Amino acid sequence: MFETIILLLLIVILVIVLLTKSEMQAQMRMLNSRMDQLQATKREWDTTTVIDTAPPPVYTPPPANTPPPPPQPVAPPPPPLPPPPVTNLEPVQQRAPALVEEKIIATPTVTIEDTPPPPPAPTFWEKYPDLEKFIGENLFNKIGIGVLVIGIGFFLKYAIDKNWINETGRTFIGILCGGILLGIAHRMRKSFAAFSSVLVGGGVAILYFSITIAFQQYHLIGQAPAFSMMVLITAFTVLLSISYNRVELAVLGILGGFTAPFLVSTGHGNANVLFTYILILNMGMLVLAYYKKWHLVNVISYLATVLLFGTWLSYSITTETPAKPVPYITALVFATLFYIIFFLMNVVNNIRLHRKFKEPEMILLLSNTFLYYSAGMVILSHIHGGMFQGLFTAMVAVFNFIFAYVLHKNKYADRLLLYFLIGLVLSFLSLAAPVQLKGHYITLFWAAESVLLLYLYQRSELKLMKIASLLVLVLAAISLIMDWFKVYGYNMADMTPVINRGFITNLACIAALYLYRRFLNKEQDTNFFPVLPLPHVKLLLDLALIALVYTTVQLEVFFQYHKYATPIARQMTHFVNYLTLCVLLYLSSKGQVIFRYIVMVLTFIALIVFIGDNSTAALFRNRWLQGENYGRYFGSYFIIPPVIIAMVYMLWRYLKPLFNKKQAFLLQVLNTLVILFTISSLLDHLVVLIAFHPHADIYNIVQSNQKTGYSILWGTYAFVLMFLGLKWSDKNVRIIAIALFCITIIKLFLIDIRSLSEGGKIAAFISLGVLLLIISFMYQRLKKIILDDKQEQEV
Repeated sequence: MFETIILLLLIVILVIVLLTKSEMQAQMRMLNSRMDQLQATKREWDTTTVIDTAPPPVYTPPPANTPPPPPQPVAPPPPPLPPPPVTNLEPVQQRAPALVEEKIIATPTVTIEDTPPPPPAPTFWEKYPDLEKFIGENLFNKIGIGVLVIGIGFFLKYAIDKNWINETGRTFIGILCGGILLGIAHRMRKSFAAFSSVLVGGGVAILYFSITIAFQQYHLIGQAPAFSMMVLITAFTVLLSISYNRVELAVLGILGGFTAPFLVSTGHGNANVLFTYILILNMGMLVLAYYKKWHLVNVISYLATVLLFGTWLSYSITTETPAKPVPYITALVFATLFYIIFFLMNVVNNIRLHRKFKEPEMILLLSNTFLYYSAGMVILSHIHGGMFQGLFTAMVAVFNFIFAYVLHKNKYADRLLLYFLIGLVLSFLSLAAPVQLKGHYITLFWAAESVLLLYLYQRSELKLMKIASLLVLVLAAISLIMDWFKVYGYNMADMTPVINRGFITNLACIAALYLYRRFLNKEQDTNFFPVLPLPHVKLLLDLALIALVYTTVQLEVFFQYHKYATPIARQMTHFVNYLTLCVLLYLSSKGQVIFRYIVMVLTFIALIVFIGDNSTAALFRNRWLQGENYGRYFGSYFIIPPVIIAMVYMLWRYLKPLFNKKQAFLLQVLNTLVILFTISSLLDHLVVLIAFHPHADIYNIVQSNQKTGYSILWGTYAFVLMFLGLKWSDKNVRIIAIALFCITIIKLFLIDIRSLSEGGKIAAFISLGVLLLIISFMYQRLKKIILDDKQEQEV
């Protein structure tokens, strides 16, 4: 091992010498080239100066303190005054040309010219015309250094093989080699930055392995001193990274820090000691993250910690025995501390320098929260049967809320991080209800939360809370519907009228919806939701409130009525309700718009009740066929489908003006599906009645009908829709017909064909094929006739 280290060190020294020599030679060549350029420039300068100053003699003006010329020539003027003597003006005339003709501007013309390109690099034979001299002076010294390095390496290897150098000496040689590399790297940190980083990496690695071998193989030092030395090496490497401003050194330090416990491990580790060390190491990285924006260091620390802690936790839980219990409380404490450190590590630098958060940083924050929550839920599931999981979920929400509140007060904080934290708060707060609560308590919690979020939005003006309030309100509605099935659908136990959990939950939801609607009266933003303007939201809430009040009363009446009345009376009640809605639909055509919406919502609720009541009709049918006295109950069901079809028709006819084109198309699709469900359920009943015999299996009859009968029925229904779409020139109806044909064909080929009997296959495929051919012919023929009639009407 040490032989390899020494050989590597000597090779590094050789490389450094060669690089240094090559660098010095390159610098000398560069200096010679610059000297040649300067000499050429000087020669051009001298030539330019001689040419510019040759023509006029240089006039040297008198010094400033020279007395003026004597007045003798000026005193005795002759009688005919001639022009002033030239001699007195010559100095003035010569001063101006002298000032103008000084070639002060001419000289810089040389300096502003582009620097001539450096001369081409000389060839090998130009540099070394004497080959013998080159070999003797240049080549032999490089070869000599290399041979000397190899010789020293072989000598040390021989000395170690002969035990001339004992274990202690080898250890010190390794430490000395690492120190030499670090010293050389320090000297070369400015001129060879990348190479110095490599040398630091090599020196630190040699120090790590030297101490590891001294502990593991030679047993020269104990575990505690070895571990302490590695901690010091890690700290020293991190300090070097800060001093040199090199992220690669910080990465090297953190990798060495996470590797150190395993290098000095004896196989009998202590999880508390290990995670305490990892915690201290991550705290150091947190301090580093405060000063340096090195995202790679954060990622490596995070991944290494997750890998260590996750591996330990999963292994401990899977191998847990009564003699070796898992310290769940300790695990939760360390997981929480790791979560807080990595949360701060990824936000502290950006907050300090007011920087924007990028997508990788947000992903790291999200994964940190998700993994911590997952680990916490797994740990808490083994503590008192998981009774604290809901409280843990709420505490995660509280932690993120505190930090979000602090950021909200800081005007320089990144809004993206603020919205991210608020999203986490809302998510965990909404998740706490289903985790901790059961049944209708979840509905009550979500209903109250939706109102609270809307109130907080109006106080803080954070649009994310507004969107979250509406989403939580939808969750509360879904949970309420699930409660209806649990309380009124399957629970046949006696409940006190009015004072029961179902009715009280409904009343609480009505109150929450009413408060939500009252808060919207204070809303000024016309675009309350990205796809729903505020007037539409208010209208939907009004309709939902009316429907909820109606449903609350109806469910309570139906449930109590079920205990005291016969099934036939229940069917008659449905019949009366449906018939009443038909009358209301007719009257709504002459009423106000709000009345039409109310009737429409009640109609939708009635259709949902009808679809859900079909299973009750099938139960009555089966019991009657098995000999029980349910014939009249089942017979009363057949008076309802005609009323349902009439209700669908009136819904389309009288409420169509309320919708735009897209909404009208959706209403057509809904009506088509309701009619399709109605005739399909009727076909089930009729086929069972016809095919039943004392030894028949009703389930098999229904299954066979749904595979063969449904394909024929749906194809026929699509044929009728296509005919009506062509006759009425209604493109929407034709599109619905084509879609129903496609669904029928897909159902036939992908689902039914594998289990159909031969007769069923023949009947289904022939009937469907004939219908498609007729449709194709009719589509072309009738469409041409209709188009011709339209053209004649236009003419």
